[in-house]
Amino acid sequence: MALFSNQVLDQFGELDYEVYNYILKNSEKIPYMTIREVAREAHVSTTTISRFCRKVKCTGFSEFKVRFKLEKEKKTVRDKPFDHSSVLDFFQRVETENFQKQLQAIADVIAEKKQIIFLGTGNSGIIAEYASRYFCDMGIFSTGINTPMFPINLEFPEECVIIILSVEGETDVLIENSFNLKESSSTVISITNSKNSTLAKISDYNISYYIQRELKAVERMKVDITSQIPAVYIVESLARLTIQKKQG
Repeated sequence: MALFSNQVLDQFGELDYEVYNYILKNSEKIPYMTIREVAREAHVSTTTISRFCRKVKCTGFSEFKVRFKLEKEKKTVRDKPFDHSSVLDFFQRVETENFQKQLQAIADVIAEKKQIIFLGTGNSGIIAEYASRYFCDMGIFSTGINTPMFPINLEFPEECVIIILSVEGETDVLIENSFNLKESSSTVISITNSKNSTLAKISDYNISYYIQRELKAVERMKVDITSQIPAVYIVESLARLTIQKKQG
């Protein structure tokens, strides 16, 4: 913890280490204890604890408790192991006949189109660019767009297919662009986490992967860190199936 840097520990005396060791052994209840309770159980005086708090750059025990709790929560998030179960469940579902039929049907649609555009924002935008590159590497020219400011109101011909990637499927700019694209007679395919999302419902075709959403608190906002492994699998599968259909 940043509270207990090597520089801080070097300043500790014998009594400070008594307090330090007590805090580490009772980290779960420290944020809810009074300074007198800690002093009694650690067998030191309240003055010793106040001096200890000043050595770790806190004005008093109240500030120490707040900072200690915050740093402990941050450490818990960093130490939390990645839950592979939802991704493993996804790979079990992709082996089912229904999922493979979905991929085949969407690949049929893509193979008939002359122009392929991948669209996304944030992490999904990065996957959109990757998908475009992967399709090109497979011998199928495509374009990836990773910005909501792209002039999507351009004229898109009927032989164009737009593949929109979005975990949540509720991003306003993607939903608005999807409406505009459908009005231009382009085919809209969405790759989302759930078929019940707005984007999935308004698309011509949708394929959903259903894995556990993950949100991480960063300062005053929440960041979506949901795994993109299913989306990568889907776009790579579609590329391989599409090239097979074009060549077959």
